[in-house]
Amino acid sequence: MTASPTTTPQRLYIAPLTGIRALAAFWVFTRHFRTELLDAFPGMHLLAPLMNVGYLGVDLFFILSGFILTVTHLDSMNERYDWRESLGFLWLRIGRVWPLTAFVLMLFGSYFLFQAWSTGNPAFLAQLDVPRLVQHLTLVHAWYPHVLDWNGLDWSISAEWMAYLTFGLGGVLLLGRFAKVISPRGMLIVMALLTLPMIVVGSGMQDDTILLFSNDAWEIMGGIVALRVLTEFWIGAILAVYLRDRMLRGTSSRLPVPTITAVAIAVVVYLVTAFDPLRFPRPGQEQFYNGVDQIAPTETIIVLPLFVLLIGSLAVCGRDPLARLLATRPLVLGGKVSYALYLSHPLVIGAGLELTNRSGASGAWLAIIAILVIAASWVFAWVLWRFIEEPARKAARRMLPGHIKV
Repeated sequence: MTASPTTTPQRLYIAPLTGIRALAAFWVFTRHFRTELLDAFPGMHLLAPLMNVGYLGVDLFFILSGFILTVTHLDSMNERYDWRESLGFLWLRIGRVWPLTAFVLMLFGSYFLFQAWSTGNPAFLAQLDVPRLVQHLTLVHAWYPHVLDWNGLDWSISAEWMAYLTFGLGGVLLLGRFAKVISPRGMLIVMALLTLPMIVVGSGMQDDTILLFSNDAWEIMGGIVALRVLTEFWIGAILAVYLRDRMLRGTSSRLPVPTITAVAIAVVVYLVTAFDPLRFPRPGQEQFYNGVDQIAPTETIIVLPLFVLLIGSLAVCGRDPLARLLATRPLVLGGKVSYALYLSHPLVIGAGLELTNRSGASGAWLAIIAILVIAASWVFAWVLWRFIEEPARKAARRMLPGHIKV
């Protein structure tokens, strides 16, 4: 915790909340790379339950997004509605997420073209759906049922854009009014109630649908994106209001709440996986990989309240061991490049699979390639952050008229 009593919300910087982004992005990475990790390191089967539910890193991101944006913008945007401030906020968010999203989409398009040329398989050309590309570029592609295409991971960026619109076009103003009329206990009750829709709906979904796909097809379930992002984003926003005064005072609890909460999250995931009371796998889906269960129970969404506790405690428990770890320079840097890692890692994993298949690697070589893929994913993410994401973000800020303060 780095705030002082004179710190303004715009200047609040909580290093552990940057570091946690690195872990959340890498958690998603392990979900997509878990079978390769199991081939390379057989002992990794002990971590399979955690890797299987790596998609929950997205839910952690949604809560964190609402929290950080509220900490940053609440004071400057909650006095009265100003359409220029709203547009300024949305412009800054576009500058933050769109350039890298668009650039990575072009990389995916290049990848499909290369694969179509090198393999002669027309299926790759079929993935170059121009109308869908336009929807990806306008960030609305995940707002209705459709199969994942182009960069299948940027559905969450489309979801975030939906949340940004609700925040910038009046939501932050209502949040400011809400903060003045409701007690801290009332805020806790509202946050608890907002966790219920995803817990109830998610627990009823087929296992391994990653809280996204419909039960009868590999396409986004109608309404699930809005339900998931809006409840979780606004939980994070209310959490920021709840903790705001404490963060501004710079007080830091000595209790190791973040560490205990992180352990509790892992324990819950393992228990739900081992004793899934609502086992509901998709028909015909392969459950085991080399004897290791790879099905993720959707009931693990019950960790959602623990995610809220984790983020809140990281903001006010700076002396906690986990908070101190997340505030270290490597993890803070990892948090800064986490968005690039999230968007781009399928391309690096694909290159690693191509190398494995072409070389016929086995044994120790699988471990070497796996380590190279992990390292290359982080390095590539840093390059994208350093030369695409950060310059675009700074340019968007410079282009904002000086009289618009957001």
